[in-house]
Amino acid sequence: MPRVSLTQPIQALLARMDAWRDEGLKKSEPETTLEVDALVSGAAKFYEKVRYLIDYREEHTIRRSAIERILKRRVLIESQPVLGDDLLRELAEGQYVPKDVVTEESGERISDIVTRYLRLSKRGMGSGHLDRRLLSLAASEIEQLFSGETAMIDEATAEALYATMRPHTSVFGASEQTVDRQLFCAVRRGLLGVDNEMLSYALWRAYVPNWNSIDLDSEKLTAEVQTIVASIERDIKNPMQWQLNGKIKNECIYFQVLRELLHKKKGSAEWILNNQADFDAFTREFLQEKYEEENKRLQSSGVRAVGYLFFTKIIAAFIFELPYELFVLGKFHAVPLLTNTLFHPMLLLATTRGMRSLNSANTEAIVSGMHEVFYKEKVRGVRIQPEHTALSAIFGLVYLLLICALFLGIVGVLTALDFNFVSMVLFVFFLALVSYFAFRIRSNAQRWKVSGKQGPLSILFHVLAVPIVRTGRWLSQKFSSINVLVLFMDFIIETPFKLLLSFSSKFFVYLREKADDVY
Repeated sequence: MPRVSLTQPIQALLARMDAWRDEGLKKSEPETTLEVDALVSGAAKFYEKVRYLIDYREEHTIRRSAIERILKRRVLIESQPVLGDDLLRELAEGQYVPKDVVTEESGERISDIVTRYLRLSKRGMGSGHLDRRLLSLAASEIEQLFSGETAMIDEATAEALYATMRPHTSVFGASEQTVDRQLFCAVRRGLLGVDNEMLSYALWRAYVPNWNSIDLDSEKLTAEVQTIVASIERDIKNPMQWQLNGKIKNECIYFQVLRELLHKKKGSAEWILNNQADFDAFTREFLQEKYEEENKRLQSSGVRAVGYLFFTKIIAAFIFELPYELFVLGKFHAVPLLTNTLFHPMLLLATTRGMRSLNSANTEAIVSGMHEVFYKEKVRGVRIQPEHTALSAIFGLVYLLLICALFLGIVGVLTALDFNFVSMVLFVFFLALVSYFAFRIRSNAQRWKVSGKQGPLSILFHVLAVPIVRTGRWLSQKFSSINVLVLFMDFIIETPFKLLLSFSSKFFVYLREKADDVY
């Protein structure tokens, strides 16, 4: 079977994986498992499901979010020392990690991670904002600890994609350092699907590459930590990464297939890559499985989002809309209230259920693209032109008029349906949220679809949807930070509930010990 020559970034990636295995990704000695009570675990799991019903998040970010929430509760609210054993038990009780991970050795490693960030916070005498950012970084590092080899492969693949694209990427008017950082962010968003918190941790490791061995008593580090955190926040807010992310979507798909090959085939991945026919066969088989998996994930995500939306819509209707109609207008209008309660969940359900599955034509396009990038080193150039040109003001004005016409049309329809001011505000508010949720869910489901040319009507539809989706994204971010129900659960319910579970767990251990004494 003919062998082919791989590009330098791919060869470097494979060499890095070999080095890790040589050091070794070895199975450690048996560790001492800590006990997790089944009854307590059931109650904790129920609580976590209820909480994330009203605080919608992407599935792959939920565990990291739970770790951060536990750390912040224990450090900032309860002012307790963070013990790795306790955090592990709480994660296992909520079924975020399997019980065999709950060991004394893992607990010690987690305690060491948290202690380093807390020491850095105290050394820097930071504000509450800095303390929260450092705890978020600690949560991300703990999440990577649970990910193990997966985190290693993800990072190595991201670096290989970055090395492939950087020589072919340019942004008019931007410094090389800015392009470096923004392509770094775009690669991790497109390839790994990271959120802001995990991206912050990746940037932290880039700014402080020797973090695990650095002297925390160093005056230089403590003096620079606030500057580093501020730089990370600026990097994340820069919109350039989203422009680059859209430009490298196809390359992200190719490297996602490569990442899966490394995950699944491990030591034999290099042999498969060097035999193009075998790599093609793996790609076709994997993509067929992935299409089916993504269809199931789409249905699941859609149902979760609809449940979250329906729950919050009912709350909003009873808190804002119904009292306004009864006590201010003095009249009850059934059509606006029912429309505001049912329309948006049904729209989201219809949007997520109406997607077509990817087919073999998309698979062959991926196979062909990987041949170009991995074997022939034919990489598309990524160019971002200046936003402000002679015609940009005219185009911007026309676009603004289209947006105004769109929103005026929505208001006109709502007025004809006898919506009052509050009903209209709620309708537009949730329409923006639904659009954003649908966009996120559909984008995740279509992340394996290679980008191609779009027709004029498709382009017009997406252009008109952009302002609504962006509004929904902004509202989603702000709403998540001011979600009254989430704040109520975190500050009023969670602390005493978790204390009760902790007491119950220790009490059951005590009872079992007493029972053993009888015999």
